[in-house]
Amino acid sequence: MRWGDWNFNASNLTLNHTVEGYEIDLEEINSSAEMLDWIFQVRNKQWGTPQVLFDLITAFEEILKPQSNYCSFGVDKRANGSELAKSFAKKHRKE
Repeated sequence: MRWGDWNFNASNLTLNHTVEGYEIDLEEINSSAEMLDWIFQVRNKQWGTPQVLFDLITAFEEILKPQSNYCSFGVDKRANGSELAKSFAKKHRKE
């Protein structure tokens, strides 16, 4: 799966920015704070354009479903990034 220059690597459950070689380990995103940290990490990169951020947030939405798993109704929740990424990989392996 691909979102702009972000590519989902099902073998190691990462998001990779194909132009910059940047890698986000989805198995390590277990809280909304950890997800937000990645968004701001990318934002502060020279290449962290609005489009790159939009694509990253879209990838997070499709893979990790943050509204339901991390912060529904404004309540911070813990989630299992590893299980969510594995579930996404399994679902898209069949397509």
